[in-house]
Amino acid sequence: MSLYRKYRPQTFAHLVGQDHVSQTLLSALKLGRVSHAYLFTGPRGTGKTSSARLVAKALNCLDESSVEPCNKCEICTEIAEGRLIDIIEIDAASNRGIDEMRDLREKINFAPTRAKVKVYIIDEVHMLTKEAFNALLKTLEEPPEHVYFVLATTEVHKIPETILSRCQRFDFQRIPVKVLVDRLSFIAKEEKIEVEEKALEMIAHHAEGGLRDAIGLLEQMAADGSLTVERVSSVLGIGGFESLEQLYDFLEKNDAGAALKEIDELYMKGHDLAYFNKRFLEFLREKMIDSVMGKNTTLTNRILEYIDAFQKASERARLSSIPQLPLEMAAVSCCVGTAQKVVAVKDQSSPKPVPDESPAPPTMKQERVHKSIPVSDSPPKAKVELPGPESSEDSAEKKSLELDAIKQQWSRILETIKSPIARRSVQQAQPFKTDGVSLILAFSTNFHMEKVMTQQHRNDIEHAIHEVTGVNMKLAGEIHEIQRPPAKKESREITMPPSSTNLNDVLASGAEGQESSKDLAAEVMDMFEGEMV
Repeated sequence: MSLYRKYRPQTFAHLVGQDHVSQTLLSALKLGRVSHAYLFTGPRGTGKTSSARLVAKALNCLDESSVEPCNKCEICTEIAEGRLIDIIEIDAASNRGIDEMRDLREKINFAPTRAKVKVYIIDEVHMLTKEAFNALLKTLEEPPEHVYFVLATTEVHKIPETILSRCQRFDFQRIPVKVLVDRLSFIAKEEKIEVEEKALEMIAHHAEGGLRDAIGLLEQMAADGSLTVERVSSVLGIGGFESLEQLYDFLEKNDAGAALKEIDELYMKGHDLAYFNKRFLEFLREKMIDSVMGKNTTLTNRILEYIDAFQKASERARLSSIPQLPLEMAAVSCCVGTAQKVVAVKDQSSPKPVPDESPAPPTMKQERVHKSIPVSDSPPKAKVELPGPESSEDSAEKKSLELDAIKQQWSRILETIKSPIARRSVQQAQPFKTDGVSLILAFSTNFHMEKVMTQQHRNDIEHAIHEVTGVNMKLAGEIHEIQRPPAKKESREITMPPSSTNLNDVLASGAEGQESSKDLAAEVMDMFEGEMV
């Protein structure tokens, strides 16, 4: 017999990790307020079917001294062995049609053969067809006094509201890792299996809150009577806790080379990198919670950056042709980003040169501070602030250089923007000025500025700026008269020529005007992603 069947809970006290369910059901049994229909919903392997059998036992147990089943009388024994004819278990995945429900309705009125009451346990009830649900509906609402229903499902959202309203619902929760480890340790002790604590923790994490899966993995990997971390890691294709801690240490030390080597070793050993990434995100989440509780703001911000990078790696992994590449990109991004911040902090803490007290005439460098983009003869007046006591010529030059860097990367930024509409509208703008935190774009028309400043398009452009430059910048817009390179003027009107003009010249000028109109229409269609018909 499989271990998960051998150690299936036989009383409500043995139901693992579902105290809220067992206590409520025991109270209902004690007070004689058992509902005629229950709905048990939750993830797989959390005890739904086992609880349904416990309800059937408690209702039919011959020992009435306790609400808990005695597991000694013949009724309890036959239910545990699945032999009692009055406890009917139906697999809705293979009996999902209206004919099966009609057959149930015909037989439901017969009195129980040996037990006190009949209990119908319908597993995976969400698999029933619409017609089958309709056939079950009336019977479920007003069953005979000797009949009880227990429905079990992992996908409660697929069950009609009419069925839900006729049942008492219990939500089964994922079993915590610590509870799973304790239960696995008990089973290993009973089966005389030598286990390592870390190995049990790895199995518990992999089971994702399902006790049946955890017991099945324990039985599979401890066939020779022992269970080690190496075996679990090899069978499941996952890295151990040591790999998680080592990768985190490398990120903290900004050692990108060691982090890449660790990821490559995991790949070469055949580990599932997608699952390792998920485990690492869970590891980072625990670190984040600890840092928040300890009020360590600096560490919290750094861990948030790690989580953001590896969450993006998880999303990219589905499309990457190289399995280890998304993880490697995330590791390098974390190390390089932290190193750049350390350098920036050191630069800010270094002493600044004391400026000469004697006034100096304005230089060309100071004039370049407020120079942005070529504008027409009558642009809006911009405020020019002379360097004060806390500002210097060097800081002004730094802002100018940041703007120059953005202008140099502008074509790459435009190519990175995903939304075609946002890309076309922002092509009508030019970088105007920046303070290192926000970037102001100059637009010639309000139409394109409003397009770009919508929440979706602005987020898309800010994300593109971050991908290309590595800097998070907020986007803003202003209206300016932008000078563009002189374009070839095209006549869009056909004027009447003098009387001496040749007729062929008139026709040629008319054709040229039509071509110009077509070009203008094509430009408009391209802007709005339309088609010419």
